[in-house]
Amino acid sequence: MKTKLFTSLLILVSLVISAQENWQTTKKDAFAISYPNDWETSNQMSQPSMQILLLSDASTQDKDKFRENINITTESLGGRSMSIASYAKVSTDQIKAQIPSARVESSKLSKLDGQEAWEVIWSGDFGNGMYLRFKQSFLLFNDTAYVLTYSSSTAEFDQYIKIADLVFESFKLAK
Repeated sequence: MKTKLFTSLLILVSLVISAQENWQTTKKDAFAISYPNDWETSNQMSQPSMQILLLSDASTQDKDKFRENINITTESLGGRSMSIASYAKVSTDQIKAQIPSARVESSKLSKLDGQEAWEVIWSGDFGNGMYLRFKQSFLLFNDTAYVLTYSSSTAEFDQYIKIADLVFESFKLAK
């Protein structure tokens, strides 16, 4: 039984590693992140704090008219001392204030690039039948908050979450 489990785990790890060999990496001054070759970066940033926008293959919007994406935003903490849990609560409260239909599904301590982080999964109704679901990871480092967000239609969230998790895991700070 242990041999079968070990073999299965080894195969899974090998598939993940070989899949990531065909990935590309984008570097900014403060971080780097990798993503699949069939995803692309976009310069159409919806807010000034957005550092990068990664778009899934265009075919992902064929069924639900929504193109899954991952973005990274940053915020200067301006010298404010804040715990990661406090930052996540403030951010979640802002989401709820801006999107009354927002429903937090989970909120927990996690890791990002070996650092303490906070992970929130939430969803909301954006009107016209557009139900979206998000995974966000918050990380505080060197007086800056880094927010990684995976956005998807509710219907396809589970289909792309494994890729999103691998992209999040590839995030590396320039230390």
